[in-house]
Amino acid sequence: MRILAISDLHGDLDAAREALDRYEPELLLSCGDWGDPDQVAEADLAEFPARLPVLTTFGNHDPLAALARLRNRDGSSVLLAKGEVRQVEGVRVAAIGGIWAKSHRLPHYVLDEDVADEAGRIARDGPVEILLTHGCPVGLADRTPRGGRGGQRCFLDAFHTIAPRLHLCGHLHVAQERTLKDGRRVINVGATPDGTVVVIESDPSGLVARLERFSRGR
Repeated sequence: MRILAISDLHGDLDAAREALDRYEPELLLSCGDWGDPDQVAEADLAEFPARLPVLTTFGNHDPLAALARLRNRDGSSVLLAKGEVRQVEGVRVAAIGGIWAKSHRLPHYVLDEDVADEAGRIARDGPVEILLTHGCPVGLADRTPRGGRGGQRCFLDAFHTIAPRLHLCGHLHVAQERTLKDGRRVINVGATPDGTVVVIESDPSGLVARLERFSRGR
């Protein structure tokens, strides 16, 4: 199975369409930030699960109500719920949505304890191959455009608690990756409108993931 991961479209749905045409995956994953509610229409978003199975988490620029209503052709929700693990063709995918904050003032804000609770639930459900988050684990694929660190400790703790083979994140708009000594990987998808995606090949022997750059407009 070929899996494609995208992130941070911010209303540029054509970037996702071009990537799908280029890589022809069987499953689409998103690390969130499809676009603010005034940037993306629900009918346009619905084109994607009508085309292929989609699993997404959410960031700080997403139409949460619309994502919650979207369904794949088999009736499953496109939006991964808090602490949910979903299996597709033998690949177990989990997600922790939102961005770190000190309050719940906005729907996409998550606290340290929220992330820890969700990570614990996911870990108790069994091994996970792929973890989707919008925020990044501090020190791992979290370089900002200015060269600093933009990750959070809570997502690093979640990475260690869940121990996925592959942790995909976004938010910072800088495509980058980090491979640990035990082979586990953290890949920041970057911003797909800039021409970055992650392509994952899955077979019985495991996952092979690569950060890809593609030319827009072809």
